[in-house]
Amino acid sequence: MTVVLNGSPNKDGVTKKAIESTLKEEYIEIRAYQEKVKACDDCKYCNKLPGCKWDDMDYIYDVLSKCDKLVIASPLYFGALSSKLHDIITRFQTFYSQKYYRKVDMFQIKESVLIVTAGGKYPDMFNGPIATMKILNMLFGVEKYIEVFETNTDE
Repeated sequence: MTVVLNGSPNKDGVTKKAIESTLKEEYIEIRAYQEKVKACDDCKYCNKLPGCKWDDMDYIYDVLSKCDKLVIASPLYFGALSSKLHDIITRFQTFYSQKYYRKVDMFQIKESVLIVTAGGKYPDMFNGPIATMKILNMLFGVEKYIEVFETNTDE
């Protein structure tokens, strides 16, 4: 199963078109701007117990635990993924805690894809999202990783 975390506020914008042109398989799309997810506040709940003190991520946690392929897709905002998508990603702290604090076996995601769209084209503009994906790939034990960057989308 393929899961797409779409960080665009635009339902049918440039990022959605990039997703559609990149993926040939069916996928479950989670649109960050439709979710009511709070960012991690480092409360340490998940260092001792599974999940989070908030229950607003249960569906996302469930589909992630079953997926073979994770796609992170977002427009680029000042060198970063969208804030709503970042809020969701910070909540992956529960998986980090599961793996490294509680030392509980975790699911593996075999493949990941980073899709980032940008209005301009500047050197090193994608470094932030790339660094985020490196951490996610390490966390989830990803074996195959693909990057898709679309630039000059404001033209």
